Amino acid sequence: MRYSRHILLPLLVASLVGVASLSACSDDDGPANNAPVEDPEAAEARRAVLSSLGDDVILATYAEFEQKTDTLASAADAYAGSQSDADRQAVQDAWREAMNTWQRAEMFQIGPAGPMGAVVGGEDLRDQIYSWPIVNPCRVDQELVEQNYTDAESFASEPVNVRGLDAMEYLLFVEGTENACAPNSSINTDGSWEALSADDITSRRAAYAQTLAANLAERAGELRQMWAADGGNFLGEFSTAGADSETYATSQEALNAVSDAMFYLDKETKDMKLAQPTGLIDCVEDVCPEERESLWADHSLANVRNNLVGFQQLLTGNEDVDGSTGINTLLRDMGAGDLADDLNARIDAAIAAVDAVDGTMAEALQNDPQSVIDVYDATKSVTDIFKSQFFDVLDLEVPKRGEGDND
Repeated sequence: MRYSRHILLPLLVASLVGVASLSACSDDDGPANNAPVEDPEAAEARRAVLSSLGDDVILATYAEFEQKTDTLASAADAYAGSQSDADRQAVQDAWREAMNTWQRAEMFQIGPAGPMGAVVGGEDLRDQIYSWPIVNPCRVDQELVEQNYTDAESFASEPVNVRGLDAMEYLLFVEGTENACAPNSSINTDGSWEALSADDITSRRAAYAQTLAANLAERAGELRQMWAADGGNFLGEFSTAGADSETYATSQEALNAVSDAMFYLDKETKDMKLAQPTGLIDCVEDVCPEERESLWADHSLANVRNNLVGFQQLLTGNEDVDGSTGINTLLRDMGAGDLADDLNARIDAAIAAVDAVDGTMAEALQNDPQSVIDVYDATKSVTDIFKSQFFDVLDLEVPKRGEGDND
């Protein structure tokens, strides 16, 4: 369904008149004011949505994640002390719970979570927490041999691919006593891995996971504090974009930051998490299950589902918070309520497609790959309308990584 641009004409005319009038004004004693000028009512509407998203969705998710990582750290402590099957199951369950929350937060790479230099206000905290697709289980096994993780403070500065939720997944879910390195890797050629007994490997994996869980809890707390009003107050910078914010010169700039983050659903979720494993792109076989996001916990479908939920929350707000609003409010204000409804319906259909898959992604790729392709198709239906009508109506800028993307 296409949506006519004529619904924007009244607002655009008013905005342009306002910009022209204000731009023509200048101090007699100085040059014209070149600061960006926005329609006041439109800017205030955007700030109201940004404030709700920042507080009710983003900060609320970070607070939830902090709680989940505290639980994960406690479970990891118990498992490191006992190495019992029951405690291993408990820490695996705690990891799944933390990952469910983080996969929603993957959609919120705005400000401190985003990559430094690429995102305004970025502090690289996302990669400190979850560095996928930069995952290297061989490096984790090398660290297991070296035992650098025993010094938790110094280990916090190790490369991101030996820390975070991704490294922890390997440590908690991998089976057996083999390592993930090539035969010519030093831990295999010098006999250091072979010297480890099965009990050594189990105890070291548990101790390593304990260090990672504690570090995760610290990073989660740091991220929440950076957004909190009583901490770094990035929430204030985000909510006052174009007014008192020193980070965002206009409210439209902050809204663009949100839409940039939402492109994760197109590039990472649709293309990397779904198209590659199903063999639709970058795969020489019928399917490529080794390209799944979650190879050891087989949490891939849950990750996709939570990506969709996080994406939807940016549109609708937090349904658990009275009065919470999202970007759909702006669409409705601009006469594009049908587009908002269409987007919601397509997201619901994509979530339903995930729920319809029988078993894990690995099992489905073997037994019924079409069911995973159905998830891809439903997700593509969301991103198709997101990258076209959604961007057109809200006059958003396509991020560089989305330029020239016609799929």
